[in-house]
Amino acid sequence: DPANRGGKFAGSDVYMSRYDVTTLNWKAPENLMSINTKGNNILIGLNSKGDQLYTLATSANKVPLGFYVSKRVNGVLGKPELVPISKLQSDGFIGAYLTPDQDVLIVSMEREDSRGEEDLYISVKSGNAWSSLVNMGSSINTKGFEIAPFLSADKKRLFFSSNGHPGSGSADIFYCDRLYNSWEAWTSPVNVGEPVNSVGFDAYFSLYG
Repeated sequence: DPANRGGKFAGSDVYMSRYDVTTLNWKAPENLMSINTKGNNILIGLNSKGDQLYTLATSANKVPLGFYVSKRVNGVLGKPELVPISKLQSDGFIGAYLTPDQDVLIVSMEREDSRGEEDLYISVKSGNAWSSLVNMGSSINTKGFEIAPFLSADKKRLFFSSNGHPGSGSADIFYCDRLYNSWEAWTSPVNVGEPVNSVGFDAYFSLYG
């Protein structure tokens, strides 16, 4: 968009639109200029109160150092604060989901230890430190791509999109469950089926409330 911080061709920005309960329509999108950079910016999560925004900022010539937290005070978003994450480096596209309590980060990216295209990687917070991103394993990741991760509120069920597991289109949405309270052991992915999945590209499933 020409209104982006870096202009029309520099990168993507994060926008926000409010729903008008009177007209039952979405209002014009607002550029969240204070949290955007001249590169690519994506929203990867919100806290439960909605007063903290978690974002990822990438550019063609810089390796991401982590994700950012922007706190809303008196209706104003503050300057993004870096939360360092080790080994956040992709050879291609990158996406992420951060849980509302800011304890679990799941990233889709392609790097040397990927099984194919984008794989899912996980980092878990312990105290004030985050673990290095590790591959979530062969029960989830395939020779295709696994993207658009989302964790249920109890952190026991993972939703994601893949073109490497059996499906009905170019990419379908799947879910799997944690075993033994481990982040390394998961049930075999289950296709959520119709009417959610189609013969087209299906991704970015989420549940709120």
